[in-house]
Amino acid sequence: MPVLVSDRRIVDDEWVIVETIADYVPSNAIVPYEQLEQTQSTAVWLEGDFEIEEVGEKLSSLDLIAIHFPMFADGRGLSLATLLRTRFHFTGQLRAFGEVQPDLTPFMLRCGFDEFVLKNHTEAETAIKCMAAMTDFYQGSVVEPEPPFRRQSRI
Repeated sequence: MPVLVSDRRIVDDEWVIVETIADYVPSNAIVPYEQLEQTQSTAVWLEGDFEIEEVGEKLSSLDLIAIHFPMFADGRGLSLATLLRTRFHFTGQLRAFGEVQPDLTPFMLRCGFDEFVLKNHTEAETAIKCMAAMTDFYQGSVVEPEPPFRRQSRI
């Protein structure tokens, strides 16, 4: 059963991913982008290869954006997350789901993700441990744009 990790802890998932719009769409539905206009939803899910340039500003006002990772080796969702946070100033929840690997969650955090749907409780606990193990990085990121050597001079 999928488990949600948010803010580095396991939490209950209040949202429901909807793949196609039925007659009734609950208020907590995460809908496909193609069907967002047909609903009152404030959450959308995107494929990693989604072309964000035309609609990024529109998406930036949503509460939650979930990005689907269809396979382990597909990193396009990382670029999409970075663009949402940096270019379009998205401040809502950014969720990764699909083939999310626990040991990659620290790097996904650096791209702007703050929620991860993992396959089971064991993977969720492993992801939390992986995120806690890495506390600083040499390169800047979405989370901390300044590299450590530049932050040192501010002290």
